[in-house]
Amino acid sequence: MISSLKEIAEELNLSISTVSRALNNTGRVSEETRRRVMDTARKYNYSPNRIAQSLRQKKTNIVGLIVPDIGDYFSQVIKGTESELSANGYSMILADSHEDSLKEANYIKLMYQSQIDGLILATVSNDFRWAKTYESSGIPVIFFDNEPADLLCNKVVLNNIKATEIAVDHLVKLGHKKIALICGNIKESTARYRRDGFLEAMKKHNLEVDENLIKDGLYYLDAGYSCMEDLIQNRDEHPFTAVIVSTYGLSCSAIHAIKDYGLSYPKDFSFIGFDMEDSDRLFSPSITSVLQPGKQIGKLLVHRLLQSMESFDLAAEKEDYTVTFVDPVIKIGESTASVKDA
Repeated sequence: MISSLKEIAEELNLSISTVSRALNNTGRVSEETRRRVMDTARKYNYSPNRIAQSLRQKKTNIVGLIVPDIGDYFSQVIKGTESELSANGYSMILADSHEDSLKEANYIKLMYQSQIDGLILATVSNDFRWAKTYESSGIPVIFFDNEPADLLCNKVVLNNIKATEIAVDHLVKLGHKKIALICGNIKESTARYRRDGFLEAMKKHNLEVDENLIKDGLYYLDAGYSCMEDLIQNRDEHPFTAVIVSTYGLSCSAIHAIKDYGLSYPKDFSFIGFDMEDSDRLFSPSITSVLQPGKQIGKLLVHRLLQSMESFDLAAEKEDYTVTFVDPVIKIGESTASVKDA
């Protein structure tokens, strides 16, 4: 088995530089010579040394992706990202921070040490202690999901204000006025904007907001269950006819609480979840849900990152940072009904 350019060059009686240009499709090489080199490389299953190439070209053609959870919505982002990177000749290193900011910081350092060409990050950090590492690295980064508020950076994010707004709009059309909300950790931008969107939509429809019907679910295991349980137990004092739950994990655990208390939707109250596309039809009745186009977001992330990487390659004096917003959609299921029909 041939393991070096030198051996191919010796077999074909060519220079090493000619073989290199033929394999990398660079420089002036005749089609006949290129064909002979490629045929020989295939014959001996020759694979170029990626490490040596990266040292010469100062590129690895590898992009890092760090997410807080590889399941649910993020799995769609991962698929879209990987597909688009592959189409552009890049490989991907994937890491799951498990909602742990320290683990996230360690993965960032590891990926920088691996000399990635760019990083896609759904951060869970609130204070961004690793920001100096990012700013001094010279490696382009693009953020999605949770936004770092005080950091100049490129972002592709869902229009989270609109996400809860369209949920409230749907319920208001059905005659609901007393609407509850279970959201995530409002220290993170995603949850904060979704709560803001809920409040703005309620104000738009001239509906009274009962602060007791807004629950900060954080992101711990079964947080949705405990928030839903609290709403149910205090329903006599703080009644509601519908509830919006603003993440997939919170939605699933809230549904468990509803069933454990012997209640059902939309009979007892209407229910809207997030990212519960449920293509396998596991939920019955089907769930009305706000959906994030995960694959589309993944592709947009790659397009924007490649643009940023090109700016770095061209040694641009200063990059113009941009925020790209993606609109959510609402998928109507059987879990919502008009107040009179519920």
